[in-house]
Amino acid sequence: MKDLDRLPQKMVFYNKGVTLVTKNSPVIEHLKDLEKMGVELLLCATCVNHYSLEASIGAGTLSNMYTIAATMASAGHIIRP
Repeated sequence: MKDLDRLPQKMVFYNKGVTLVTKNSPVIEHLKDLEKMGVELLLCATCVNHYSLEASIGAGTLSNMYTIAATMASAGHIIRP
C-alpha cells in the first residue's frame, strides 16, 4: 500500500481489526509508515477496550463508531473485509 501513487486519507479499524495496530502486530511497522505518510488511522475505542488492548496500541488514534461510520459514509471508495 505504501507504494501506491495515491494513498488513502484514512483507514479505520474496528472489531477484531484493532489487533492489527497493537505493538506486537506483524503489520505495525507498515501501519506506522502509512501514518507518517499522512494516512489517518482511526481505531474504535470501544473495540480496543473490549479486547483490553489500551496499553498495547502502537499507532493510530482512538475514535468512536459515530466518527468511523461517518468516515465510511462519506468515502468515495471503501475496501471491506
